[in-house]
Amino acid sequence: MAISQVKEFGKESSPERAVQMTAAQAIVRYLEKKGVEMVFGIPGANILPFYDAVKESRQIRSFVVRHEQTGAFMADGYARVTGKVGVCAATSGPGGTNLLTGLYGAQVDSIPVLAFTGQVATPLIGMDAFQEAPVTAMAEAATKKTYLVKDARQMPQIIREAYRLATTGRKGPVLIDLPVDVQKMVIDVDPSIWEDEEPEVLPVPSETEIQRAVQLIKEAQRPVLLVGGGIVLAGAEAELKELAELTGFPVVATLMGKDCFPADHPLHAGQMGTMCNTPLGNKTILESDLVIALGGRFGDRSTGKVSVFAAGKKIIHVNLDPREIGRSVPADLGIAADVKAFIRMLILAIRAAAAGLAKDYRTDPRIKQLAEDRQRLARKTDFDQAPIKPQRAIAELREFLDRDAVVTHDCGISQIWATQLFDAYEPRTFLITGRAGTMGWGLGAAMAAKLVRPKAQSVNIVGDGSLGMSLQDIATAVKFQIPVVIFLLNNSLLGLIRQQQNWYYGERWISTDLGYQNGDHDRGIDFVQVAKAMGAQGERVERPEEIQPALKRAFASGKPYLIEVLVDPAAVCSMSDDGTLTGVKETV
Repeated sequence: MAISQVKEFGKESSPERAVQMTAAQAIVRYLEKKGVEMVFGIPGANILPFYDAVKESRQIRSFVVRHEQTGAFMADGYARVTGKVGVCAATSGPGGTNLLTGLYGAQVDSIPVLAFTGQVATPLIGMDAFQEAPVTAMAEAATKKTYLVKDARQMPQIIREAYRLATTGRKGPVLIDLPVDVQKMVIDVDPSIWEDEEPEVLPVPSETEIQRAVQLIKEAQRPVLLVGGGIVLAGAEAELKELAELTGFPVVATLMGKDCFPADHPLHAGQMGTMCNTPLGNKTILESDLVIALGGRFGDRSTGKVSVFAAGKKIIHVNLDPREIGRSVPADLGIAADVKAFIRMLILAIRAAAAGLAKDYRTDPRIKQLAEDRQRLARKTDFDQAPIKPQRAIAELREFLDRDAVVTHDCGISQIWATQLFDAYEPRTFLITGRAGTMGWGLGAAMAAKLVRPKAQSVNIVGDGSLGMSLQDIATAVKFQIPVVIFLLNNSLLGLIRQQQNWYYGERWISTDLGYQNGDHDRGIDFVQVAKAMGAQGERVERPEEIQPALKRAFASGKPYLIEVLVDPAAVCSMSDDGTLTGVKETV
């Protein structure tokens, strides 16, 4: 039976009466029920039944990209901006394998994504058929769970279970591999099995754990709140602000926690780390005697050498995933619980404590010193020369953008400059590929952000190396009229790797120069002309004073727009020289 002949699809039905539909239609019906509005990817022969079912949907819109990887990046970015599940799809074989990098990035950053891949017909599985690939086996390490559906009748239950897995507990991507014949099979679906889904119940701290935390706070002289990406994932930004203001504790962010506490708040004390840091953040952490780590995992780029980071301090570590407690840094008090629940309970306990733990931070000498240190340790950005210093370029961008602008980042030296210098004020506005460090990620994330937040400015801050890996999808922005701004810092290098070749390999350069030594355009790709050829607009700027006028033209255009900023190839980012928080080279 052809999909178009299944007349019941999309109509209301009584929960007591099963409805006939294809397995592909059952997936789409469930996605509609969960509020899904967008699917990102590329159709192919073995995923066409799914796409045909999406075509019949009056709710879900399909966005075709130019590389499946971008489809996964868009689903990931969509989830980071909205807090909802992102959905992507690809055909069998290379279509599915091209999704894996994006799913890996979502998995290690705990981002809820549902991925659907086509597969060869069930009789051909294991027969080395055309475009057959064991995508479920390949994706096992890059996802929370994978399914290979061989019985269409199981599809209603599988899609429900997959969605719940992706969106509960420590969130993450789930992949469902769909043989083409299974997608086409007509099954009886009882919609009542999708009703009355039990709400998620997250673990909460015990009263003993809360009282132990209060005791450690009482004993501390210089406590600090260290906040990670789990704050945003839990929607605990308001609770964090209340806790900080109640106690007067400085707030230091990890890379993934950068946008969970406003950078202009008096208690904001920057970021810690060996690369994506601020000097104030490292100083505040190193001088503390109690670190209350909320929703982070103590990644290696945050802590550096654990012996240096942890010296002379006690650690309270709160994380939803019990596997993270004590894994990297020993905890004096480890609490595997919902971070929002922990903060709420701690606030109540502090208010009830007789030791006067609540204080007015506005009169606290420690916070006054914090303000002075913030000014004294601020990195230099007021460079006037050309080629433009990237520090100046980022400062000009931040000054121009609205407070709630969404900025996305790829990996590389542009990411480190941005994390060190670009202030974030609102949650879910500083989108970054964290643990995976994926080049080419930011353009897809920026497009998804603009689709779901059309009134907010959406900017991809990117280097020329990373943009070379996503350049084709400028065409996607043009096709769907997504007015993102690509803010390209072009040094014609794989800049971070060139910096390491200079510092650690005696300036022995190999394969990091992206310029054309034997051509007319020694900067490498003429990105402006390429963008224009795809239908976008663009311009190149070579002087610092040209940046803000270019930004004004870009946002006024209402179209995808590329601003190529020619930055100093000799400029380097500040980073640890010896793996510790203290060993940071401050260079320009």
